Amino acid sequence: MITLQSEDPHGGTLRELAPDLTPMLDILFILLVFFLLTVGTVMRSLDLQLPSAVEEELEQLNEPRHIMLEIRESSYALDGQEFTHFGELKEAIKESRAAHSDHEIIVAGDRQISIEKLLKVLTYLQSQGIEAANILMQKETNQ
Repeated sequence: MITLQSEDPHGGTLRELAPDLTPMLDILFILLVFFLLTVGTVMRSLDLQLPSAVEEELEQLNEPRHIMLEIRESSYALDGQEFTHFGELKEAIKESRAAHSDHEIIVAGDRQISIEKLLKVLTYLQSQGIEAANILMQKETNQ
């Protein structure tokens, strides 16, 4: 250990040669904090049940989550099933909503249908408590 006298006979050169320990103590303190924080972490794990058949799970993921309601010129269609009268469509919508209450409704209309026919369907959907329905639209190309 180097001891320095209060009165340096060499004009303070020994004081200048003494190592400065401040940067080393800073680094040691940072390392100490780092190790204390990383040692205290607890490894967490999740218990997962992997599917036995991947194909079986993929089929369930690709299941459609919507009900397609088509308004045609002379009829209606609900998920591909055609109805000629609006009363039949009402019953089919009730049954479909009871079976699939979490599915969203997509309304698709032919270009030739009247606005009254579209409004009649949308009004009925609102009366059944369906507050939002997606309307399928196609962009017109400028020619």
